[in-house]
Order: sequence, then structure tokens, then C-alpha cells
Amino acid sequence: MKQEENNEDWRQALDRYRKEINGVDEQIISLLSRRQTIAVAIGQIKRDLGLEVLDPAREKEVLKRLTSKNLKNLTKETISHIFNEIISSARLVQEPLSVAFLGPDATFSHQAAISIFGRSVSFRAVETIEEVFSLVEKGICRQGVVPIENSYEGAVNSTMDLLYKYDLKISSELFLRIRHNLLSKSESISKIKCLYSHPMPVAQCRSWIKNHLSGILIREVGSTSLAARMAADDPESAAVGSRLSAATYGLNMLEENIEDSPDNVTRFLAVGKVETAPTGKDKTSILFFLNDKSGALYKALESLVKRNINMTRIESRPMKTRNWEYLFFADIEGHEQDSNVHEAIKEMEERCAFLKRLGSFPSGDEPWS
Repeated sequence: MKQEENNEDWRQALDRYRKEINGVDEQIISLLSRRQTIAVAIGQIKRDLGLEVLDPAREKEVLKRLTSKNLKNLTKETISHIFNEIISSARLVQEPLSVAFLGPDATFSHQAAISIFGRSVSFRAVETIEEVFSLVEKGICRQGVVPIENSYEGAVNSTMDLLYKYDLKISSELFLRIRHNLLSKSESISKIKCLYSHPMPVAQCRSWIKNHLSGILIREVGSTSLAARMAADDPESAAVGSRLSAATYGLNMLEENIEDSPDNVTRFLAVGKVETAPTGKDKTSILFFLNDKSGALYKALESLVKRNINMTRIESRPMKTRNWEYLFFADIEGHEQDSNVHEAIKEMEERCAFLKRLGSFPSGDEPWS
């Protein structure tokens, strides 16, 4: 009898809390509707002034301000995810945004595009990185998302070559932690007879596969998305893929985070025709090639050193049009509108045979999972 009374008390408490949550939800919806109305008005002002709807610096400022709050049951990551979608929805009522990415759907490039722009976007999956650049240059898509480097595999050379070839600007960057999961229509690993995967995830999950799926048939395919689609058609198979692949193709996540190293991170760039305003924590990317004489690289980089500008990355690539000559790609801290950065780049331009500004953009935060 006592237990039944206790249970009834708990049920009544549960009902009260649910009613309270319903009331809070109504307030949230009302406030979101008000926010969208304000966003529409802002969009009209932007059009009247000839301003771009996409404003990475402003979006970064909003997220920075909100994630700086110390809230007991809301982590910084949770706030970022929630407001990334709210900002995406506000952008949609101002002007629809189209974004190209290296497909197919549910790849890590797709996941990166969602993380940067939210889901209230018209996404377009394409077959090559060059097609991403081409669609943006032609104005068919407003933005494109491409991988630029991986913490284990190094630079994505084709992206660097295309940054030289196309006249686009980097508008933002994202560090995405690469998480691999075992996906299947089955509900038990014991029923798995075949594993579909792109070769790279297999290599990155080799130890886990050896310990848990030893001797199983592994069929390598062209992408993690294709692997997920094939596993969706075969209940006795599994695929190595992302959480997004599981949701997209209706698969169970039998095991999570099966990668051998938890520190595998890919850096993605968003490219478009938008010049991004300073945020106070920015990077500037440049590419240049040098005159063929002794000390040319030293003289170019001296422009940064004497102004105490930190260079966070430098890579070289062979020029396709000149034998034995190299393009250098560099990321430096600061925005080109900062006086020291502006002066340094101007001086480098005088000391280099060629220099191209690839854009200034907000520095990426901690890797997204």
C-alpha cells in the first residue's frame, strides 16, 4: 500500500513537471517566432543597404557571447548546436542559402557543412572538390565546403591547387573530429557476416575490427555513404560510418567511436565570394611564390616576424605551370584589416614574385564531434 502511494506521488510530480515543460516550450516557440520576425526586418535592411545576408563575423559573435555564459545544465557545445540551427533558420527567412559539398550525402563533408551553416540550407552534393569551387564561382551555390587538411593524413593537395586556380575567399573554418561507428540493420554484432567500408575508415579502425570482427569479409567501396547504403540493403552486414550516415540510412549504431585514435581531426573550409569582417580572433590565408634567389623565403617571412605575427601553418605545392617552382600556402593570426597584418602582407607582396589573398575569417573553435 505504501509503495502504491509513493508511485502515485511520483506520477503526480511527473505530470506537474511535464506541464511546466509544456509551458516553457510555449514560451520558447513564442520567442523564436518573435526572433524570426526581427530577422525578416534585418534582412530587408541588409537588402536596402546592399549588404550580404551571410555574415560569418556576426554569427561568430552571437555564438561566442552565448557560449560564454555559465549555465548549469547547458554545455558550451549544446548551446552552439542549438543556436547554430536558430541562426540558420533566421538566415533562411532573410535569403535562402545554397551550399555545395563533396558528396554523396552523409559524408563527413556533409556533416561539416551542416555544422557550419545549420540545416536550414539548400545543400548540393557533388562528385569532386573542383565541382564545389566551380558551382560557387558561377554563382549556382553561394558557399562551398571543402576539406583542407587532416591531423593524420596531412594536407588535401587538390583543395590547395584549387584555391590558387579559383578566385574565391575563405569565409570560415571548422575542425571536425572524425568519429567512426559500426552501423547495421541488425541489432547484434554476432549476426554480421560482411563489413562495407571506404579503405580509409578501415585503416583508422583496424585494431577494433581485428579485436571484434576478426576474419569477417571486408568489402571496400568508394565512400562511407555508399557503405551505409549497401549495409541498409543487407541485414547481415555492417558499415563503418558517421552518426549522420546512421540517421540518413536508417541504421542502428551497434558500436560508437570505434576509431583507433580519438584525435583524428579534419579541418574544413567554407569558400565563397563574401569578405568576412574582423571578430578579434581571426586568421588570414595567403598563397605566394618566390623569386628564384637565395634567401627569398626568409625575406618573405621576415615581414611577419618583425611585426610579431604568428604563422600557424605553411605548406608548399609544386606549381603546375613551372617546373621545380613551388607555391607556398600560409595561415597567419589576425585579420587583413588589422594594421600590422595589412602592412605585413603588403610588404610580402613586394618581396614575392606573386601573392594572393585567400581571405580573412574567424578562427575555428574546439573540434566538433
